[in-house]
Amino acid sequence: MRSSVGASGSARTAGLTAALLLAAACGVPGSGLPGADGTPATTHEVLPGVGVEVVEPATGPPAAVVVLVPGGGWTSADPAGMVPLAEHLATSGALVVLGTYRTAGDGAFFPRPVQDVGCVAAFAADLAADLATEGGAEGAELVLLGHSAGAQLAAVVALDPGVAADPACPYPPAAADRLVGLAGPYDVVAAADQAWYLFGPDTPDPDDWDAGDPVALAGRRPELPVLLVHGSADTVVPLTATYTFWQALRAGGHTVDIAYPDGADHHTVYSADVAAPVVEEWLGLGVGARG
Repeated sequence: MRSSVGASGSARTAGLTAALLLAAACGVPGSGLPGADGTPATTHEVLPGVGVEVVEPATGPPAAVVVLVPGGGWTSADPAGMVPLAEHLATSGALVVLGTYRTAGDGAFFPRPVQDVGCVAAFAADLAADLATEGGAEGAELVLLGHSAGAQLAAVVALDPGVAADPACPYPPAAADRLVGLAGPYDVVAAADQAWYLFGPDTPDPDDWDAGDPVALAGRRPELPVLLVHGSADTVVPLTATYTFWQALRAGGHTVDIAYPDGADHHTVYSADVAAPVVEEWLGLGVGARG
């Protein structure tokens, strides 16, 4: 159990609170994403109220299976803003699953949002397994990539797949092979005022939040490689949020890469122009896949 931050964490708490209050509103995209070859993406409901859209890679079997987890301050989860990134990663050879999850706006609190993200990841892994039997996706890594509150949820799911296990999920549980976090409020204790929306009225004490705290879980699954990206101009979630998580992951034995794209802010860090080149290089996705 971690204690609450002291005076040095006060500025971080204020910054994180402002970040989450300003997070984008969120839902399931309704029109369907275009696939990398111009065809519509396929839409699925993995659980009641939890939808995904699948964007197939441009050519050939996928080099990676990437699950995109949107932010929304733990009160909403609209993936629409991540559509350009999904399209870009697909043109680079990834099979992309763009999902949503239930939040405080739906009356859902921890562990429900984590379980929903875990079920989306399980769906993606199951889809990849099906493709492998058909001659594609063999050996493709499962990557969880989240932005803001979605990065915090993705981190919990990747570090502790057990907490994400949901008996109602119709797909076999799956453990992520890699984690990418974009400007996440990983230290939920530092974000206590706003993280209430994740943990809910029945668990108001931050001392009881370890199961949903990526910093507290940073020693789990040390074999999991992690990429952390945070825009240098982010005035919503402070850079120290990512740095604190980086320190905890390194102490936990993880291989961690970190990038601070110059001039990117909280709402451009997940854009295709900013995020895609960093993520593609880290995953080894080739531009040749764009044909």
